[in-house]
Amino acid sequence: MIKPLSAIATALTMFGALTMTAAPAVAAGSCSISLPAKVYIASQTTVITAHAGSDCAASHMIDASWNVEPSNLGDFFWFSAGTLSDSYIFYSSLDRVGVLRAVPISALDSAFNDLTQNTPTYTVKDTTWAYVASSRAGSAVYINALIKNYSNSYAGLVRGAGRSVYLQRYLNGAWQTMLVRTANSTGQFTVGFIQPKVFQYRLIVTETSTAWSGRSGSTFR
Repeated sequence: MIKPLSAIATALTMFGALTMTAAPAVAAGSCSISLPAKVYIASQTTVITAHAGSDCAASHMIDASWNVEPSNLGDFFWFSAGTLSDSYIFYSSLDRVGVLRAVPISALDSAFNDLTQNTPTYTVKDTTWAYVASSRAGSAVYINALIKNYSNSYAGLVRGAGRSVYLQRYLNGAWQTMLVRTANSTGQFTVGFIQPKVFQYRLIVTETSTAWSGRSGSTFR
């Protein structure tokens, strides 16, 4: 029995559909970026740069992008074929400090296949500065501390009120903590103790949710 042309056409269409469905999937490539683990804010504007991984070129990436989250200004990273890095400007008075993430938007290879992307995190905080001075009166040693840190206000550099500070002494080849003090409302404190011998002293300021730790130079007294 001779089949009608319409039946043959339907069979061919079904065969084509089955053939396309059975085709093996193309292995997806990847495109990743890297960012500095820590970003120190010490001015109104700071450039934050992401670098493309070698897998982007190996996967023939032609377009890849990531959003920055959280972001008050809609910051993002965008890469085209051959691009090795991309940056955005962090505005201290507008953007947020803390743990940020680069969240994938999309990435395509030269055949317009989707590429897998990573989600790197990086921490942005204000820079801390510690200053130490010392004096002696006989066997009594006096240490004066001043703490400052950058802030997200237009004032910029401010006194580190309420910051926890370790006073350390260099002894037997290592730094040892002598005491802990809290800076007053002007970011200062003074401590005195009896020590007839000369030692080397320094300050360590602890990290907070918005500011990195800080370390002073040293003083001999």
